[in-house]
Amino acid sequence: MSAPRNTVGHALVKSAKWLDGFANVFGAIVKGFYSIPGTRPLKTLLHGTWPLKHPLHPAVTDLTVGGYVVVVLLDVYYLVTNDVGLWRATDFVLVLSLISSVVAIISGLTDWNETFGEERRTGMLHGLLMVATNVGFATSMVLRSGGLADQRVPAIAISIIALAVLLVAAYLGGEMVFGYGTEVNRQAWADPPTKWELLDIPVKRLEDRKPIVAKTKKGFAVFLVQLDGKLYAMGNTCTHAGGPLNEGKWVGGDRCEIECPWHASRFCVKDGDVRGGPATFPQVRLQAREHDSGFIEVRAN
Repeated sequence: MSAPRNTVGHALVKSAKWLDGFANVFGAIVKGFYSIPGTRPLKTLLHGTWPLKHPLHPAVTDLTVGGYVVVVLLDVYYLVTNDVGLWRATDFVLVLSLISSVVAIISGLTDWNETFGEERRTGMLHGLLMVATNVGFATSMVLRSGGLADQRVPAIAISIIALAVLLVAAYLGGEMVFGYGTEVNRQAWADPPTKWELLDIPVKRLEDRKPIVAKTKKGFAVFLVQLDGKLYAMGNTCTHAGGPLNEGKWVGGDRCEIECPWHASRFCVKDGDVRGGPATFPQVRLQAREHDSGFIEVRAN
């Protein structure tokens, strides 16, 4: 994947080799944890594969970022009005934001561990800044817990500084998605045929659970396979990071799920549904049948 050019985020990480050390440490921790038997369902949950079928991390970060912004706005309003009645509401929102930040960090690390190169560095810098942000707001919460007015002002000052750091971190998070395409559906711009289209693949070439890749007239890569005598077709490009599914291995109890060779996302070949993260979006599903000529023809569902 090519790196974005001429952006602030790219400039920050281009020569920041020191980020690689942090990335190696955090990567080893995340990879080691998910190597423990029985952790795959948790990984699938944190990616958002189930039950959201949508990346979990951005949904949770909306809660965290929005909450921190509200905290600072209420703090500023308190400084203007000196209304101590705002304290309880502000502290309540701050506690909820800190709780949501824990889920955001864990889900973010889970997604980030499937990245590489400058994308990985950018994600690492984003994560470190978010940790610093949360430490700042947590410190502010400790100061507020005493309930003393003279501790409120320094607590507010720390929150404002933490919010400034958060804005930089949020920018880098946007760079991950819009600059590098992290967690973007790789089939979003797919153009499968809507009418029956004949492929240059005869049915007799197919063997059980030995996929073949065919291209449509518009270049859409089709994953073709025969399972227990039935013909199935779907997109061949993994929706997570573009891996070639035809090079994957069969998994699942009835060996009807194909596992991407790049990051181990799993898709059910029968319906294209995603069964295991990091992918969160299903494959493009196609109908497939044998033409009178003996060749296969397909069309999108």
